[in-house]
Amino acid sequence: MNRGRPRTFDPEQMLEQAMQVFWQCGYEATSLQDLLAATGLSKSSLYQTYPSKRALFEAALRHYCAQRRRELCERLQAAVSPREFLRSWLLCALEAERAGETPRGCLLVNVASEFSQADPEIAALLRSGIEGLRQVLGEALLRAQACGELDASADVPALAGYLLCVMSGLRIQRKAGASAEMLHAAIEVALGCLR
Repeated sequence: MNRGRPRTFDPEQMLEQAMQVFWQCGYEATSLQDLLAATGLSKSSLYQTYPSKRALFEAALRHYCAQRRRELCERLQAAVSPREFLRSWLLCALEAERAGETPRGCLLVNVASEFSQADPEIAALLRSGIEGLRQVLGEALLRAQACGELDASADVPALAGYLLCVMSGLRIQRKAGASAEMLHAAIEVALGCLR
């Protein structure tokens, strides 16, 4: 039985390249040609791996969520303290500026803005991705309580949700052209709520 030619590309790298295109352009504005150019694949190779643009988009969104959660966990493990981890994470909203790139925002926020709740499958992926981030932030806040950086009576789930809202707002404001100074001030106000 002929199984066809073996893959000559790295599926993880291809997914990363596709994710970057969707992140930059959005789902609707991303064309098949954009994806082929970014991944370097032929149309047949792309469709052998993902049967549609939609299937590739969903896989790219899952990849983004897993990647961001993994990075957040690694940052938390390496942090000097939970509070410094949270400060560092909020400052990520300014990273694109330091790299000299146009701010792209958060892919989760971008997708939520593009799709809203009109698509149940995408909405479920968004909820799952956000919940993964909320769990890591909740762990950081519990650690902050354990070491005395956060009051023992603080509502950890509410604060984790609050910090996600702050980060989403920071990313949107940065995309809209808000100054680094304004965002730094907002970050300090947010951190001031963690007592």
